[in-house]
Amino acid sequence: MSEQNEHAEGKAICNEIGGAVLEVLGRKSEFAVQSLIDVLQEAQNDGHNYDAEREQGMEMAIRILRKFA
Repeated sequence: MSEQNEHAEGKAICNEIGGAVLEVLGRKSEFAVQSLIDVLQEAQNDGHNYDAEREQGMEMAIRILRKFA
């Protein structure tokens, strides 16, 4: 995998986790790893057709967060 692709994947993961953090804070929900996972899973199942990079970013973010749940 090229270095550029690795940076793109890292950016996608950070964007998804960052977006989930903002969503949890905006909802004034309990701030916990499981809350972040729940937000990401809701996004995966919301009926929108996200591009492949975003879908992959969500999946990788969920896998990383599950290690801390």
